[in-house]
Amino acid sequence: MSKDLLACIHFVKAQRAQVPALDASNGDRWSETSRQHRAALDKAMAAITAELPKVRIRERGDGTTVSVAGVRASSTSGLDQALANWVAAGYRKLDSLS
Repeated sequence: MSKDLLACIHFVKAQRAQVPALDASNGDRWSETSRQHRAALDKAMAAITAELPKVRIRERGDGTTVSVAGVRASSTSGLDQALANWVAAGYRKLDSLS
């Protein structure tokens, strides 16, 4: 279990690394990077959903919940932060298994 979970954590981290940061330095740049950011998140979630077990994503106005391999995390700041929180939750789960 811990070896599989660690592989899932590394996969999610690798997918998040492909998502460009948002640039709020000016309005025009924000619009462009926001579109790029969302497109990259969609691509990352497609890869995560295709490659990892038991993936569930729920995005609603009041928050986003991500569940992968039996580990669940959420965020009111969007999908990218929910994925970051999932990585942290995955590490906590690994710690509890050892």
